[in-house]
Amino acid sequence: MLALLLGAAATACGDASTREAVDVPLSELPCQSLEEGIWESVPFPPSPCEWFDYQAQTTYRFEHPLGRVPRIIDGYIGFSADGTGATRASGDPFLIQDATDTTITITSAQNQDFFLRLALQ
Repeated sequence: MLALLLGAAATACGDASTREAVDVPLSELPCQSLEEGIWESVPFPPSPCEWFDYQAQTTYRFEHPLGRVPRIIDGYIGFSADGTGATRASGDPFLIQDATDTTITITSAQNQDFFLRLALQ
């Protein structure tokens, strides 16, 4: 019985990058903007829109409108939906898996939920 429970726990805590990515179309980012070759999922505070609800142990595939592979991928994470008190994302909370001319794929490979802002150039 213990072996069964341990096996189930190991499967439940598997590597988030090996799971199917959650697709996030531009339509789910109502305040996204593209100006002068820079795309933002949402502006910095103050903004009328909330940041993206970025769940722990999840891989996301975000659609972007650049029309080319981004040269720079920046993420900002925080505990507040309005983005106050956010910091630049790095390490396990923001693992870049893939970038194409239409999408970027990132993984939150830790156990804390955040709110996320993306900026691509």
